[in-house]
Amino acid sequence: MDRAATDDGSAILAALGAAIREHRTAAGLTQAQLAERAGIGRPHLNHIEGGRKSPTVVVLVHLARGLGVDPAALLKTQTVSKATR
Repeated sequence: MDRAATDDGSAILAALGAAIREHRTAAGLTQAQLAERAGIGRPHLNHIEGGRKSPTVVVLVHLARGLGVDPAALLKTQTVSKATR
């Protein structure tokens, strides 16, 4: 994988993590509460929100369900849109 692809990947993970965090705080949930709803550990959620870990599709769907949003809503960010153009 070249450096540009890695940088794009990092930007996508950061945008995804920020979107999850924004939806979580808007829902009035703590990391522990969302992690429990999604069936993952709070440290794992912390790494996802920080853009340091990539969630599997299954975990992404569980997070979306825990937030009461469509999984696509978590992927709709300006950074992701720019990366896919």
